Amino acid sequence: MYGYKDYFDAELKDEAYKNAAEERADYRALLDLMLEDLAFLKGIGFEDGLFSKGLVVTEQELKNHFMTPPVARVTDGFYYDMADAVEEAFAHIEARTKKTSAKVFLPIHELTEKYGLTKQSTVLLVLSILAVDSRSYERVFGFLQDDITCPDPTLGLAMTLIRRSFRDTEIDAESLFGSLFASDGRDVHYPLRSVLTLSRAARSYIFGTRETYDGLLLTERNDTAPKVFDVYVKGFKEVLKEADGAALYLTGSDQSVASMVFSSVAGADGAEISLKRLLSLDEAAVLTLSDDLAFFRRGRNASVLLLDVTEETVRDERAIRLIERLLSVSGEGCILLSGGEKVPHAAGTLIENMLTLKLPVPDAAMRSSLWSFYMKQAKLAAEKDFDIDSISDCYEIGPFAIAAAVRQAKILLAEEGRKKLDKETAILALKAAGTADFSGLAKEVRTVYSWDDIHMGDGERKILQTAASRYKMRNRIGEGWGITAKNAYGNGVSVLLYGPPGTGKTMAAQVVAREVGLPLYRVDTSQLFSKYIGETQKNLNTVFDRAEKTNCILFFDEADALFSKRTDVESSNDRHANQEIAFLLQRIEEYRGMSILATNFYSGFDKAFVRRITYAVRMEQPDAAMRLKLWTSVLPQTVPMEKTIDFSFFAEQFELTGSNIKAIMLSAAYMAGAEGGKLSAKHIVTAMKYEFDKLGMMPDSGKFGPYAQFLYD
Repeated sequence: MYGYKDYFDAELKDEAYKNAAEERADYRALLDLMLEDLAFLKGIGFEDGLFSKGLVVTEQELKNHFMTPPVARVTDGFYYDMADAVEEAFAHIEARTKKTSAKVFLPIHELTEKYGLTKQSTVLLVLSILAVDSRSYERVFGFLQDDITCPDPTLGLAMTLIRRSFRDTEIDAESLFGSLFASDGRDVHYPLRSVLTLSRAARSYIFGTRETYDGLLLTERNDTAPKVFDVYVKGFKEVLKEADGAALYLTGSDQSVASMVFSSVAGADGAEISLKRLLSLDEAAVLTLSDDLAFFRRGRNASVLLLDVTEETVRDERAIRLIERLLSVSGEGCILLSGGEKVPHAAGTLIENMLTLKLPVPDAAMRSSLWSFYMKQAKLAAEKDFDIDSISDCYEIGPFAIAAAVRQAKILLAEEGRKKLDKETAILALKAAGTADFSGLAKEVRTVYSWDDIHMGDGERKILQTAASRYKMRNRIGEGWGITAKNAYGNGVSVLLYGPPGTGKTMAAQVVAREVGLPLYRVDTSQLFSKYIGETQKNLNTVFDRAEKTNCILFFDEADALFSKRTDVESSNDRHANQEIAFLLQRIEEYRGMSILATNFYSGFDKAFVRRITYAVRMEQPDAAMRLKLWTSVLPQTVPMEKTIDFSFFAEQFELTGSNIKAIMLSAAYMAGAEGGKLSAKHIVTAMKYEFDKLGMMPDSGKFGPYAQFLYD
């Protein structure tokens, strides 16, 4: 049998850990010490003395067990020299940990500190880490557990190790099986057979970074929130007094809002309610972690538990058991459930005497103050084109998201050697933190065009500018003037672009999106429609719900396929088609964001849809003057071009759309580049010939005048 010095280099006791890998290596050595001791007890090295040779229990095996003195049996065996060795090993690890700088991330140490884990509890944690970190232990665990079909460590194995290695054998097995582990659901009636499966959150934290899963940890909240949260703080304190340990449900908020309120209460001088610790879990964590999180709340005396849950979460049996256990654990404060606009019915029936408090996401004015607050903290000034009020109005996000955007913007500015925040950089920072996932139903479109790139009538341009301006101040004006309160369907903005193909409808959508400062997502209508009843409505719900949570603009190209006229019901197909159209009309009217629709067939739209549209813009075929602007501006000035090209001739002679002209000029530019010369009239005429062939048109050589010869080169 081996001791402490056989597994640890005593000379390293005074050296700090360099990284998390060294910490894991020492804990692995500690477990090896304990595991090998247990293996020797089972007769390793003495074939006749092995307690288990397989799945068959022999008479000799039973004799070996009962001939062993009780003090040395597996279940209750205990050696004081083993306890001394384990104690020395822990002292070795603690000494190295104390020498280590706070900048070095030691995940096992942080978990033991933040959860108040005892040494016995740490054994469970490290035992489960070994199962994740190396497959070499699978056969070891199977041998030690007398079950070669069980290659994972169980609670029973952990209890045996603990009883043999610690003098204190008063162990609460149920409490030890805590929130760092996810129950596999097996052997409910035999808890010692339960596998110690490291939860996804804990695994991500141990093998990642401090930021990998902050929501898992109990964290101190001592910083003071911005002054704009004072009104929330006041209401929170009053309701918290009334709650008196009962459950309190926060409606209409996200975790960042609630956390800001907690920060202010915890950090306030003379606060009557002391919220020193907060265990914050999102919905995924609630369902991932085991239902024994109560142990950690009890162990750390956490004042507040914040669960971000939905109606579906509360219906989950594991989540219900978790909430019931947490309610049964005494604590200084109360349990806070953070959810949507209303309390889920299931939560109201599950938790008696539950109080509610509304902590809505900050409005436009508060968001503007938050931008100023975090920019001041980051020592960032604003350029003249950065309109804080507009960016706050368009991006309905919480304080943590604003703080993250400011930090990201500062990094982007530092890379370019700038110190003032401009509109473009702010938008890039916001996009980096808010990428949407539409499950293939919509894809982002790059917004590369500005007002200078699009050529249209003054009247149509004015309507688009009005639509963009309205959206940028929809919250400030809508809420400030009381307009939103009188509107049952919110303050969304919808724009219909209609006209012949190639008139710039997609370009106009990009220009509006860039002006507003939001990402543009093109909805894939081919993925929306389904032959199965109800699936189309489900897909539409997914698109609109995720768009509202992401701050983006929805672009429906070829919208007539979605919003066509409803027909007389002659079959079940007609009835379902009409139901889909009616559902879509309802969703687009209720949508709080901006939606842009483009179509070539305005007459095919349902009249009820046209009534719901905020603005409609007809995209006309360009006249000769507009075509001349397109010919001369579609390519950048950096393209080498012969000065003898008569663009006014092409503009007068050929009634082409903007997309046709763009395609011709791009094709001509690449032809010139391939030849290594300047773009000439010859390249343009050749590209026009290809474009006409594509459209199924025969080029009229008479219209080409002096350039007709190039048609035959």
